[in-house]
Amino acid sequence: MKKTALIFVLFSLYMNAQTSFPTYDHLWKEVEKLEMENLPKSANEKVGTIYELAQKDQNHPQLIKALLFQSKFAIILEEDAQLTIIHRLEKEISETDFPTRNILESILANLYWQYFQQNRWQFYHRTETAEKVDPADFRTWDLMTLFKEVQTHFDRSLENAQLLQQTDTKDFDTILTEGKDDAVYRPTMYDFLVYQALDFYQTDEINLTQPTYKFELDNPNVMASVEEFVKLSLETRDTLSLQFKALQLYQNLLKFHLKDAQPDALILADTERLNFVKTHAVFPDAESVLAETLQTSQKLYQAYASGTWYDALLAELYSNQGFSYQYPHQITHKWKLKEALEICHQAITRFPESIGSKKCESLKNSILQPSINLISEEYIPENQPALLLISFKNIPQLYFKVLKTDFEQTREFLKTYDDQKLLKQFKNLKTVKNWTQTLPFEGDYQLHSIETDIPVLPQGAYVVLTSSDPDFNSKFAYTFIQVTDLALTEWHSGAEQRLQLVNRNTGKPISKATVRLKNKPNNRYDKPFDKTYTTDTDGFIFLPKDNYYNNLTATVKSGSKNAVFGTYYINQSYRNNPNYKDYYQAFLFTDRSIYRPGQTVYFKGIVLERHPGKTITTSQVVANEKITVFLKDVNWQDVTRLELTTNQFGSVTGTFTLPDSGLTGAYHLLLNGNKALINGGTDISVEEYKRPKFETAF
Repeated sequence: MKKTALIFVLFSLYMNAQTSFPTYDHLWKEVEKLEMENLPKSANEKVGTIYELAQKDQNHPQLIKALLFQSKFAIILEEDAQLTIIHRLEKEISETDFPTRNILESILANLYWQYFQQNRWQFYHRTETAEKVDPADFRTWDLMTLFKEVQTHFDRSLENAQLLQQTDTKDFDTILTEGKDDAVYRPTMYDFLVYQALDFYQTDEINLTQPTYKFELDNPNVMASVEEFVKLSLETRDTLSLQFKALQLYQNLLKFHLKDAQPDALILADTERLNFVKTHAVFPDAESVLAETLQTSQKLYQAYASGTWYDALLAELYSNQGFSYQYPHQITHKWKLKEALEICHQAITRFPESIGSKKCESLKNSILQPSINLISEEYIPENQPALLLISFKNIPQLYFKVLKTDFEQTREFLKTYDDQKLLKQFKNLKTVKNWTQTLPFEGDYQLHSIETDIPVLPQGAYVVLTSSDPDFNSKFAYTFIQVTDLALTEWHSGAEQRLQLVNRNTGKPISKATVRLKNKPNNRYDKPFDKTYTTDTDGFIFLPKDNYYNNLTATVKSGSKNAVFGTYYINQSYRNNPNYKDYYQAFLFTDRSIYRPGQTVYFKGIVLERHPGKTITTSQVVANEKITVFLKDVNWQDVTRLELTTNQFGSVTGTFTLPDSGLTGAYHLLLNGNKALINGGTDISVEEYKRPKFETAF
């Protein structure tokens, strides 16, 4: 059940069964033995003994570990275990002191938050209440109440911050699963508990109603260097803002580590802060501000191995910009991949074994990864040159082969998704053409494209295969082509469907050719079809219209010429259901799609009544019908409404004035009939924006 997952997720964060204080070692071994023998009740009793001993000894780590194991066994042994666990933790918190209380507060906050994550669908459908429905049962609370409770317990977990900053995480090895370098980057219990809280405050999980004074990361100074950021005054009226609370925690954490002799923990916290701000920033040129800050920090801490975190973050920023390069639409960041590579090289040269350098090494491999892709027309004329589009990256030269295949083989190849298996099969085909293509290298490490000629080929099916290796054992790409002067076009309406065979070069229809349409049913619902047609004087064949047939392949023969086309589908001719009832349709249009606050929205609405018939649906306008048009804000709260009556053409017009202040985002216009089942709507965007100013020069 979900509640089982809840407590075990918690266990993964806090438990490490490999270490115990020697005086408790034999007791925990007994617990483990009883648990392995599937005796949870006896194991829980033994844990109770450990708990009493830990209380007597004032052994905080063992006390917390015992509480967590009791919670684990409660899931198995008790009804309403989640509620019992919460009450037990609350009781323990009220009776314990620092630092046990702080850790238990963090655990309790995480339990509440994990419960929401597993039951969010219930909370999103609950109405907010002024007071808790049942103060003793958190399962009955609304979303806002639970959210406030989580915040409260995370805040309490960080009380007595100075003492937490003096408490080494090594003192709690019994209950903390320590990762590599945690002692360096998260040395104190303050670090540990702050990062636990940040996991919550940095999430986008919660979907609270937005206040009009919503806090946003719109100040570039929140992305300033660490020395400037800690001096920044943070204020907001939005006291429930997760982002604001996260910034406060980062500020406190960075202030604490600024006085460290070694900057490792400071640099980790700062790069985490910059990543967080980058994700949520709404101020202009955020990437430029981030790059400037990273360059400053990179120079300041380049003598330290942990300083390569800044190198890795800056290289990642440049590489993301570089990957956005797309000629000719987006060419600003053409050389950013090269800059990223240079930064990675410098970091790896300075401290090859650092974590930042390992990240740079991975990024470097990604940038230098070679790639090839081929695009050709599926059908090309006989004995005429054709073009092949080559997209390539980090490859100086390509070797090409044209391999002869047949239609049946091509069908089987198209069903194979294992490229290595395909390559082995390709090597068994006959090579009819081969050539070498030298590729240009601009030094920007970007994906580029060139066109090259496919050699003149006779009628038939072929595979064009290319590789950067002359033996075709490494990176490769391929495309299938069919060389034919025939072309089969499709035409259909609601009542008729037909195919026409024409000459690919001249467009002239081809008569007296045979076209065999056949499918292979993929499941028991597919209907088999196998029928041969002869084209008429205009090259047409007329398809049946009494049923549906899927995955049809057309095999065409005209004298000495033959080809295979597909896939086709035969659709039953359209017939309206005479039993369909009349219904209404309403449409809303606005003069623009985006507005500033305070501007006027001009709208028009049209109301139609639909009458489905046996062969066609007819429509007529709905005149003299009373309707209401609503304007709703981003929280679906009513801003204003208009009572209108449709004119003789079934339309209405009107205007809304948007609020001068308030939320920006997606606003909604809704049209509802006062009597008839009429409804429709459209969305508009309300944003603070400035008219762009630019100059065009030649």
